[in-house]
Amino acid sequence: MPKDFADERRFTGALCELRLAQWLLENQYWAFSPVINHDSPIDLVAVGQDGEVLLLDSKADNMRVNKGRISPSRIYRPRSELQKRLGVKIAYVAADGTVSITDHD
Repeated sequence: MPKDFADERRFTGALCELRLAQWLLENQYWAFSPVINHDSPIDLVAVGQDGEVLLLDSKADNMRVNKGRISPSRIYRPRSELQKRLGVKIAYVAADGTVSITDHD
């Protein structure tokens, strides 16, 4: 893993995108990755066998214990206004490859 924090975040983000693509393929989706716009609001486009189209932003699934609580809970990442308008969903990707897709903020 890279030693520089900024590089570590990019490395983690790239790993999440790869794990998400693998999960999509294993769940009968065709997965497409933007080649030109790496800083777009969409990380992956998925198309299901039934024609369902998903616009996805992958995020590492991290947990924290909130003040006054005992159990850890997911750190939710809000979608940008542009992502909301486009219908982008957040795909939380755990280190073990587990994926949870949500469109709420």
